[in-house]
Amino acid sequence: MSKQAHFLPFASLPEIARGNGIVNYLIASKKVGARAMHTGITMLPVGVPAPRHSHNAEEQVTVLEGRVKIVLEDREQVCSRFDSTFISAGVVHELVNVGDAPAYVLVVYGSPDVDRTFAATGETVAIGSDGDRFVR
Repeated sequence: MSKQAHFLPFASLPEIARGNGIVNYLIASKKVGARAMHTGITMLPVGVPAPRHSHNAEEQVTVLEGRVKIVLEDREQVCSRFDSTFISAGVVHELVNVGDAPAYVLVVYGSPDVDRTFAATGETVAIGSDGDRFVR
């Protein structure tokens, strides 16, 4: 594969509606030549959860703006600007905006081939696929 280098201004990032008002902004993926990661920014509306799920890859979440309750299996913590988590593959987790304005989180996965398994149903979908939707 050829070398890749891109400027990715936020205003030019693809905006992907995920349901319940949640929006993903795709940064690094196979589409821009990423071979070892998948990254993006997720906007969570007030009170809306990204419901309990796990992934087949490691994940780092950093709160960029707002207050987000992050549940890691049976532990939870309210995280604010620049607070981060590290989540191993297979760990069930949930994010909920508990602030009074939209929250933004940076999500970094340790693989460009990431799946999401919804805890409630056991369904596994590819990140960014049509089935990758957060619906109540």
